[in-house]
Amino acid sequence: MKITNPRLSNPNVIPSQVLFYMAWKNLMHKKLRAFLTVFGVIIGIGAIFFLLSFGLGLQKLVTDQVIGNQSIKSIDVTTPNSRIIKLDQSGFDKMKDLPHVTRIGASYSYAGSLKVQGSEIDAIVYGEDENYQAMNDLTLDQGRKIRPDDKDAIVINEAVVRALGFKDARGAVGKKVDLRIPLVTSSGQRELNNNLSVVGVLAGQTGNEVYIASGIFAAADVPVFSQVKVEADSSKDVAGLRGQIESLGFLTASPVDTIDQINQVFRFFNVMLAGFGAIGMIVAVLGMFNTLTISLLERTKEVGLMITLGGRNRDMRKLFIFEAVLLSFSGAVLGILSAIVLGQVLNLGMNAFARHRGVTEHFQLFALPIWLILGTIAFMLCVGLVVVYLPARRAARINPIDALRRE
Repeated sequence: MKITNPRLSNPNVIPSQVLFYMAWKNLMHKKLRAFLTVFGVIIGIGAIFFLLSFGLGLQKLVTDQVIGNQSIKSIDVTTPNSRIIKLDQSGFDKMKDLPHVTRIGASYSYAGSLKVQGSEIDAIVYGEDENYQAMNDLTLDQGRKIRPDDKDAIVINEAVVRALGFKDARGAVGKKVDLRIPLVTSSGQRELNNNLSVVGVLAGQTGNEVYIASGIFAAADVPVFSQVKVEADSSKDVAGLRGQIESLGFLTASPVDTIDQINQVFRFFNVMLAGFGAIGMIVAVLGMFNTLTISLLERTKEVGLMITLGGRNRDMRKLFIFEAVLLSFSGAVLGILSAIVLGQVLNLGMNAFARHRGVTEHFQLFALPIWLILGTIAFMLCVGLVVVYLPARRAARINPIDALRRE
């Protein structure tokens, strides 16, 4: 009689869905052990996700506060020495004609003084053209911003409102103030004295700063700008455009520099946070390895019987791999959800505490980018596959005769 190897005659004896169902039933058969294993994964992966989410959220919060409303496509241009290289109209025109420049604006800044009803304060006076003002993106509390044709208008900030003794920002709009600015013009030094009407109040500034139309400085024959702001086509063109501007002898700065410095600091910070979270992950890995190894030892006879009936070695590997995937995936998802809930509770608590301290702006301490969620799940699945390697390898190498001889 010819004996046929059942593995060769029926290579698909155990479909993957059957193996998956068997893995699920085996975990449910030992509910307490499976729960403790998954709970360990929840703690480990939840700790890593919680700390990384906090680190990324803090990084975004710091970046937003430092950069503010500045565009990462903008470039601030100044001169290293105004006596040698002048940031004048000629240099302005050269930068305007450079490729990838979509918008360019200029600003004057001088120290001056404001006087109203016997009260006098020192302040920094800015004269911004329309493009510079648009790129600066100042936040109004009351009134309106400066227009290019304004000759007797001024915008002040909340610090100036308090320093001049106005009741509030709304009450300051429409008031008259005397502005005095010592200037350096093409013909020498002179003093600019104007009686201006407050048309707007800016929010969120601490120093005494006021804004007037740049045309007032131009009419006074001020020859050089204090700063020029250039906007590139895209953030990819910023580096090349900065090189071209610097070749003209000017100094450049960009929010990209600040972002790079912040990212460098938080890159190290996030690695440290992930390291702290990895401590819990080690416990989860050991628990999963212990569960899968004990499961193999308890089911050696069962595995031997399946091999005898035609199960393939790779079927036995897949059976334990499916168990590891179930443990890893369920633990990762529940761990992430637990971390998100805990993070939102802490965030609400911190916002309530901040409001109690007078902070009205809402902030988010925890970031939840989709790549972090998917990456954490993928990471845990990879860990599960690494942990199950030895148990699955041993299951595939079980000798059915020795297995059935047991007990």
